[in-house]
Amino acid sequence: MEKIYIEKEFKDKVCKEIRLMQEGIERFRVFTPFQFDDGDMFAIVLKKSADRWILSDEGHTFMHLSYELDVDSLDKGTRAKIISSTLNTMGVEEKEGVLFASLNEENMGNVFYNYVQALTKITDVSYLSRERVKSTFMEDFKAFISQKVSLNRIHLWSC
Repeated sequence: MEKIYIEKEFKDKVCKEIRLMQEGIERFRVFTPFQFDDGDMFAIVLKKSADRWILSDEGHTFMHLSYELDVDSLDKGTRAKIISSTLNTMGVEEKEGVLFASLNEENMGNVFYNYVQALTKITDVSYLSRERVKSTFMEDFKAFISQKVSLNRIHLWSC
């Protein structure tokens, strides 16, 4: 296949997955194929705020995380560091639980993809729940021990 054809097909298919639906004056719902682990779609709105256009989740991402985690745990420790680092790296801001990013005609594609990537990384902090970490730790620990210690020296126990 020719490079130009492949590139065109790829762009066409990716772009078809992103749609805008007008919800009012200077306000659009952005539909994407990106979703939370439970199948709920990311809530993204493109709207005019004062004199600029912004992408906003209108607080939906943190609300969704609150179904699995204590929201206060997002403000301290490792989760807070991951969220803060993600926001800084991706150019996304947070105010009162709302994640948003300003955009203009020149940078809208880059800002959109950085915004979606930030939402994805922030939702991944749910994997740091105590039960998930405990189960993966034990799997990793057992695999490590079985690689480093001969089988005749291992005595199995249950945790």
